[in-house]
Amino acid sequence: ASLSRHYYHWGTTGHWLRWWLDVADTSEIEPHIVEQFRLILDSALVDSEIAELDIRKVTGWQLRKFFRRKLRVSLSKTWAIRIYNYSHFALVAAARVGVAKKYRKRFDFWWAVNGFVRLFDRVVAVLAIVAALFVGFAADRAHRENEDLVSSATSIMRDVGLGVVLATVEDYYYQYVAAPLSGGTPTTSANFDGSAEPTATPTSVPPAIANVYEWGAATAFSEVPAALVSPAADVVPGEGEFQPTLITVGGHSVIRVARIRPDAEHTSYFATVTWLDSKALAFQQLPGTVYPEGNYDHGTGMVPDALRPFYVAGLADAFLLADSQGGYILNGAVIKPMVAGKATLVTYTDGTMDIVQWGRDKLKGDLQVARQNLQLNVDGGVSQVHDENQYKWGWAWQGVGSGKNLVWRSAIGIRADGTFVFVIGDCLSAQSLADLMVRAGSVKAMPLDMNSGYANGFLYGPYAPTGKRLDPNIYRDANRFWIPSDRDFIAVYAKSP
Repeated sequence: ASLSRHYYHWGTTGHWLRWWLDVADTSEIEPHIVEQFRLILDSALVDSEIAELDIRKVTGWQLRKFFRRKLRVSLSKTWAIRIYNYSHFALVAAARVGVAKKYRKRFDFWWAVNGFVRLFDRVVAVLAIVAALFVGFAADRAHRENEDLVSSATSIMRDVGLGVVLATVEDYYYQYVAAPLSGGTPTTSANFDGSAEPTATPTSVPPAIANVYEWGAATAFSEVPAALVSPAADVVPGEGEFQPTLITVGGHSVIRVARIRPDAEHTSYFATVTWLDSKALAFQQLPGTVYPEGNYDHGTGMVPDALRPFYVAGLADAFLLADSQGGYILNGAVIKPMVAGKATLVTYTDGTMDIVQWGRDKLKGDLQVARQNLQLNVDGGVSQVHDENQYKWGWAWQGVGSGKNLVWRSAIGIRADGTFVFVIGDCLSAQSLADLMVRAGSVKAMPLDMNSGYANGFLYGPYAPTGKRLDPNIYRDANRFWIPSDRDFIAVYAKSP
């Protein structure tokens, strides 16, 4: 009341701001600091709109204009904020005694928002630092593991528990950013070698037992499957035909490759179907240096030296155990308990391989490896993909994402004659992958790894030392399963003729 009766002392806002500094309690502040503050305040008020404004009419908006047009321009950021805060609290005092009648007394909404913006800026700065460190770690991993940067980054995210975030981003990316084209014609040849010439002339594997007596020799060969029927109306020359590769045993090409459209809509893409003659080939599943996860001797992540002369193909195996929620048995040791009902790829010590539903189908011999991944996507020659739920057919966590995403996927199936087909492609949904497995003659099949960094398959043997991609669009180096691999893979060997 006393202040309001002496209004004539501070008729303008500038007068009030200077006067309030005189009466404020500055006993705990060094006098020279108060004097410095006074000089800077006087400087800020010179030629400012607020200095001559009637204090009865001043509002928070005018103070904000003072901050933006004067303080932020003429002072450092620190001093601009200090003068603003002082001015705000001085005008709050004026409002409380009824002098600054239009000034809001309790809450400065704009400054609260501005504080949020400042906090946001700090968070962005911290995230930028974290992102820089993350890119550094990813680049280091890419160099060490011979990976691309994207694969390294996604692996690190999954390792630190951000798989659900990654799955959500992937789901958005594949549905809206990198959605595949409809219609059209493939830009690559349906022939396995395409425009590239083989790196070697056809030769057989050396005629000696492949150092594993239990495998036996290739004394018979399977009949080559008939050509696959394309779902597209305009069949490309060579499409669906199982073409020979350089992998031969006793003069027979025991690995053949067919390229075919995955469905009737996405006709500008090919999927690759690789046929493996189980009578002439032996199989092992080898752990990577890091995965499958578990406390056990992971080994070198490579094919044993003694078997490298007979090593003719490397195929990507399954998801991380944390994602597939399945079990793993290696050389008789249970690394992670098996789960009843899960699709399981089984390799035996005699070099044979099988696909089973764990707990239902009978095992046929001594296990070398049993590796689980999701569910059978083909059973009894019939596709088991009905709803494309991501929990069954993609990233296995709380159903995040969509099995309908058209991405790199792979699967392996066993045919009625006991031979195998390995399917891979960059434009496959859970359903089109299962349908293609059925068209390739699978009576049972299971998904393997997915996404561009992990759904891979390569030929070696006569194609060594660099190897050859089964699908020309695979961008991982063909030596991925020739050098140490951090992930497990299926090693395919040629038996002695």
